[in-house]
Amino acid sequence: MKPSASAAVARGVFWASAGFYALVAFEFFYMVSPFAAYLYGIYGPGLGALQLTGSTSWLVGFFLPHIARETGSPFLDWHEAIGTVFLIAGLAAFAGGAAQVYWSKLTRKRAIVGGMYRWVRHPQYLGLMTASFGMLLIWPRYLVIVAFVTVCFAYYLLSRLEERICTREFPDYAGYAAHTGMLLPLARMPWPATFGRSVVTGLTLYIVLLAAGFAAARALHDHAVGNLHVYETPNEAYLSVGRLPPDTIAAFARVATADPEVQAALGAHSDPGARFINYVMPTDLLISEVPMHLPPGHRTGHQSPSRQEQSRYKIVFTRAHFGRAEPADGREILRRAVNKSPIIEVWIDRRAGRVERVLEPPTQEFYAGMPVPVF
Repeated sequence: MKPSASAAVARGVFWASAGFYALVAFEFFYMVSPFAAYLYGIYGPGLGALQLTGSTSWLVGFFLPHIARETGSPFLDWHEAIGTVFLIAGLAAFAGGAAQVYWSKLTRKRAIVGGMYRWVRHPQYLGLMTASFGMLLIWPRYLVIVAFVTVCFAYYLLSRLEERICTREFPDYAGYAAHTGMLLPLARMPWPATFGRSVVTGLTLYIVLLAAGFAAARALHDHAVGNLHVYETPNEAYLSVGRLPPDTIAAFARVATADPEVQAALGAHSDPGARFINYVMPTDLLISEVPMHLPPGHRTGHQSPSRQEQSRYKIVFTRAHFGRAEPADGREILRRAVNKSPIIEVWIDRRAGRVERVLEPPTQEFYAGMPVPVF
């Protein structure tokens, strides 16, 4: 039988979106690899192009923390671990469903209705959707929401397509489907009957789901920025990646900005539109997304700041970039900035209350010019 136009569209959407989502997943895996700085160049041009205009620059931003490891919200502190659980569970479910399918083919059995298929008709798609949700929590760019919604949408279309085929080929499939959930156990999917047949209905639903995803991410973004440990001035946001009260951050800022060398470096960026994101952390903490001095033989990571030596801190002063959008003020800098560039790094002896060391910005940044997380 010749495939219908809707089936061809569903498969086309699936493979295109799955390919894009594979690149997103690959982005996460190589971002935590030693080769990240080299491989990130693959994505640099595309992500850089998105941040050139105010209407698209927000897409490259993160709506959950990646640099800040300790916040005022337990969910924000654990979202990557939660995402990892979803990712592993989803991949395990997919592997389990695939094993059942291929075993059935090898033994030439009829339609699978036992095992995982006893509870849900499409456990492989459910597993991939679960894994995709986990990836969204691990690597939470707004752009990834587009991939997540698109892939889930395509999985549903493919589920409908496969069910039409199974209904034709297996006489008892309709009875099985009547008491088994499609993508959730014992759940009937409340979609319109025309969904999958009407392009307008399907496209409308896709847009609604995408808008709902963006709205939820925006709410999480606001929650995240509101729970960061920040000391703010009209044109600066001092962001502590660990748990520091604002008055302690402010004291570090006063010590650092009183140094003549620091004043001269910041004075070179004294134009009215200049805004700054200044990262505060223990000196032993090395984070690849913050342009800082990397001692020879050392590697970057995302360790817990509270487990580092607390007697010496550093402030990495950076200039915030907003694409083509207007500069923001105070904490809004963190909400709306899409990137930053280094200015100077200041080490502070916390007990003595004095500047210990001033370092020029690195000559070779780990992600030079790339749109990496801001907070």
